[in-house]
Amino acid sequence: MTSKANASLFHLDRRTFVTAGAATIAMRYPLLASIGEPVGVVRPLDFEQIKAGGDLAIRADMSFQRLQGDIYRSPQIFKGAEAEWPGDWEGRILLGLTLLSRATGTTAPSLAKMIQDYPRHMNEFGYFGKALDTNSINEQQLSGHGWVLRGLCELYEWKHDPAVLHMIRAIVDNLALPTRGAYRNYPIEPSHRVTRGGVIGNLDASQSGWMLSSDIGCAFIFLDGVTHAWTILRTRELKDLIDEMIERFLPLDLIVVKAQTHASLTSMRALLRVYEQSQDSRLLFAVEERYALYRTLAMNEHFANYNWFDRPDSWTEPCAIIDSFIVATQLWRFTMNPHYLEDAHLIWFNGIGRGQRPNGGYGTDSCSGVANPFLKILVYEATWCCTMRGGEGHARSIQYSYFTRPGEVFIPFFNDSTAHLEVGGEHLALRQTTEYPYRGHVRLEVLSTTLKSPIAFRFLAAEWMAHQRINLNGQAIRPLIKDGFASAHILPKPGDIVEYNCSLIVRAHGTRNPHSILNYYSFRAGPLMLVHLGGDEIRLPRNSPLSPEAQGTYRVPGTELRLSRINDVNSLDLPQKDPCLRQVLFRQA
Repeated sequence: MTSKANASLFHLDRRTFVTAGAATIAMRYPLLASIGEPVGVVRPLDFEQIKAGGDLAIRADMSFQRLQGDIYRSPQIFKGAEAEWPGDWEGRILLGLTLLSRATGTTAPSLAKMIQDYPRHMNEFGYFGKALDTNSINEQQLSGHGWVLRGLCELYEWKHDPAVLHMIRAIVDNLALPTRGAYRNYPIEPSHRVTRGGVIGNLDASQSGWMLSSDIGCAFIFLDGVTHAWTILRTRELKDLIDEMIERFLPLDLIVVKAQTHASLTSMRALLRVYEQSQDSRLLFAVEERYALYRTLAMNEHFANYNWFDRPDSWTEPCAIIDSFIVATQLWRFTMNPHYLEDAHLIWFNGIGRGQRPNGGYGTDSCSGVANPFLKILVYEATWCCTMRGGEGHARSIQYSYFTRPGEVFIPFFNDSTAHLEVGGEHLALRQTTEYPYRGHVRLEVLSTTLKSPIAFRFLAAEWMAHQRINLNGQAIRPLIKDGFASAHILPKPGDIVEYNCSLIVRAHGTRNPHSILNYYSFRAGPLMLVHLGGDEIRLPRNSPLSPEAQGTYRVPGTELRLSRINDVNSLDLPQKDPCLRQVLFRQA
């Protein structure tokens, strides 16, 4: 694939989209996973190998503290047998607290009682809600247990508690395996689905032995939990069920049925998990296709999401935004296509960064770029889902700070941190400090090492970076710029200082979604979108020179106009009914 063809997949113009359609575009361009020799897969660190600092640590702690509030403690988390989403609340909070406990190195005090109380709130078959009726399967019950299985699996992989393994087996044996054969009849035709629904999905139809949700496709959220359980249990019966679920998901036309983006992206994560275990390239190709559709048709102007495919009149959902961050990073990991990693940065700083509230939780916003140039709060905090998904979002962001493979250390995200890496069987300890995303400066201090041969230090070199430079103890090293990274081979010694510097480009960008208003553009400083605070539309020339002031704040020279970073969580500290208007798109003065 040429770089020109690859770039066109990620920068589609409106005329091409309208002429060909998103699905045709996604099929037309060859995808990186389908060509060339397999690349050695890079691996993230274990949670215990990294300690985050700086802004990431602050935001992760905000999320962690929020998830230890009263509403997230036992017995409040248990919603009873009549709950519309059995297991959903219970699973999301277990997953979030488990991962944040590992990622921060501090176990949540509420976690032990929560898992201790799990069995007493389950039914006689070992899962939440009513007993499964295979003639009328509640897809919301399966969806909720996707999160239950994910939480239990993460906890088991951490603590190796036999009681947790017993709960995993009970859900698999009594809820998952009895659905074998039913997924072949899961309704995927648009005539079988109703395109309506609120911020909390509800059961709104019955078809072919299924009770269907307005969160279209949520039955496949269960696939995420089932595939995770399979990596632990490794049974043939469970793999057969997974194969059946995947074979039904793949022909699902996400656009035509207007599938929920959260369910779709969660399913993509499940496919990537199976791909990692099986090396079935068909699955990687399928995720690349579907992610291309998501990016084209369901990602809005601040790199958040539409709640459903092809429904721009909906709202953002941080659950899906966090899913998209994980999918994009994993796609980079498996393909080494730098465009995916750039997407992950844009999603993290703008979509996820904007969605977090001052109390550490997450809420929904309007879909930027649709109907007007403003972004506003719609639901201040979605306590029932998005706040809990913030746990995995921050934990993965910490974990993704470094990746390795023999002879190479990748720094794809820049965060203050201390990390202990294993590189080809040797040890390397680093302390990172950075001014990113406000300035392009990263400093690595080598704390200790057993390395006897040089290794490649690879620093992200995104399209918004220029003039990349690498220094070792103050001496310049000519970097190799390739595949989205600036690299230098170094034999590190204790006390060495490796510095990476670059210029962050400030410029205007045209709108990227075909549903967005015409003749508008956004301003970005590096990866950060810049917004104007207030409810009256201002106009700015596309070539406006912007002068940096405080971190993430820029002034338009000769005026009193200022643009500030979209992810300033402190600027959202307003009364909860205040729409908190931000102008994210501009047009010519």
